[in-house]
Amino acid sequence: MRSLFARRPWLPLTLILLLAFALRLINLGGRSLWYDEAFAVLFAEKGLSAMLYGTLTPVAGGAADIHPLLYYTLLNVWMNVVGQSPAAVRLLNVLIGTATVGLIYLLARDLFDRKTGLAAAFIAAIAPFHVQYSQETRMYALLGFLLTAATWCFIRAWSNTSDSRLETSRIRRWGYWIAFGVLAGLAMYTQQLAAFYLVALGLVPLMTRRRDMTLGMMVGAVVAVVVYLPWLVNLPGQLAKVSSYYWLEKPSIATPLLTIRSFLVANMDLPSPASMIAFFGGLFIVVLLLVQVMMFMRQPKTRAQRKLILLVLWLAAMPPVLMWLVSQVQPLYLERSLLPSALMLYVALAWLFTRSGMPRVIVSVIGGVGLLLVGIGLYYHYTYASFPYSPFQQAETYISDNWQEGDVVVHQNKLTALPGIYYQRDLPQYFIGDKAGSSDDTLALPTQETLKIMADACVQAAAHEGKRVWWVVFSRAETEYEAAGRTELKEAVTWLGEHYKIASREAFNDLIVVLYDYPQGDLSGKCGA
Repeated sequence: MRSLFARRPWLPLTLILLLAFALRLINLGGRSLWYDEAFAVLFAEKGLSAMLYGTLTPVAGGAADIHPLLYYTLLNVWMNVVGQSPAAVRLLNVLIGTATVGLIYLLARDLFDRKTGLAAAFIAAIAPFHVQYSQETRMYALLGFLLTAATWCFIRAWSNTSDSRLETSRIRRWGYWIAFGVLAGLAMYTQQLAAFYLVALGLVPLMTRRRDMTLGMMVGAVVAVVVYLPWLVNLPGQLAKVSSYYWLEKPSIATPLLTIRSFLVANMDLPSPASMIAFFGGLFIVVLLLVQVMMFMRQPKTRAQRKLILLVLWLAAMPPVLMWLVSQVQPLYLERSLLPSALMLYVALAWLFTRSGMPRVIVSVIGGVGLLLVGIGLYYHYTYASFPYSPFQQAETYISDNWQEGDVVVHQNKLTALPGIYYQRDLPQYFIGDKAGSSDDTLALPTQETLKIMADACVQAAAHEGKRVWWVVFSRAETEYEAAGRTELKEAVTWLGEHYKIASREAFNDLIVVLYDYPQGDLSGKCGA
């Protein structure tokens, strides 16, 4: 086997990339698109000018939406070529995620050596967290790709690594700084939370006290600002929306520990005991990594390598720390936006396996625990079908198969409505809008106008005097509304019960579909009546 790889040095990376691609294809179209994905498809298909209106139109002192449009625009182009089936729209991120694995190889190779590069690529290829967002029709895989590419350009511009082959001419070095700036600007067009990673990266030259690096970073920052400037003027309005109403809650002191679990397993609610195994297994691996780094620092012959592993750990840890600190004032902590930091953690683990000098027995134990976590993460990622990844397609197929003239579908809120509309565009489907000013009220009126999907104020309006009403709601909704002291759901169910009779009730995991038939009384009542 070694002789085969020696004759074909390209073969190991090729096999890793094929593995990454294969893992990201598994069940690609089998799981239903959830709300965020359905929104991405329904929004992106409208085109750039409509998306600009649905994003930047002022609403209550802020912009209508908070996300920039690079990914949505790329998705629009992609859908015009390959179509809008679940597998087709997700394939874009499969390709981006696989390309990111190749970038991780280049980054780790340039920092350390080829062996570490291959190890880092393998870890990224099988990491459930990265597989998860390489299969989701959202901007996070693109964010990971762009910031990994920006980091690689940063390392190339730095040109002070363990590999003398990376020494570059001054002209090429400035080319890498410019490329870094372009990629940084594009990352901000993808997801503005990229700023936390870029701040952490931008602090590195200040800590090294190298004048050439500081100057290069300044040039890169200027290029990034120039690239991002057309959108930068809209940033205050988008920040105003975040500060006025946003769905994220203030993170607790335990949140960073849970982020470790997400990085090494998956970002979802895992059942017990898998959740406990994932939590303590991830903590075990990271603690041993940090212990080995501290021991490595004490060795006199490792001086040239110290700053490299410290750089990688800095980029893995500092963006989550910065995001957590800012979120104590304005909640912004979103684990999936930290995907680039997870990729840096995979590079650090590759270093642990290949260059740290840790005894093989301990390395084997860590590897075994890591593979166990990978197995847990991939299993639940491929099979999980509860909130928010409920089986919307099955529910909509059931409704369609039992449809009669005069029926309407009423969704309790937008979280089931947009996936439902994506899967059954020909059925009349409506939803009840979120309480104005609440943390759930994220789908602004201009965005609804762009989607051509308008919320109704109450169930009376949403029912549209239908002969039969298909009521779609999450099973957890009743408990959550009661806990929050909100009465909207109870009022809707009461009105339906007073004006219709229940004909059937079906559960699709945690997604409930109730058919209300036999209309009686006045169905044209006004909201609040």
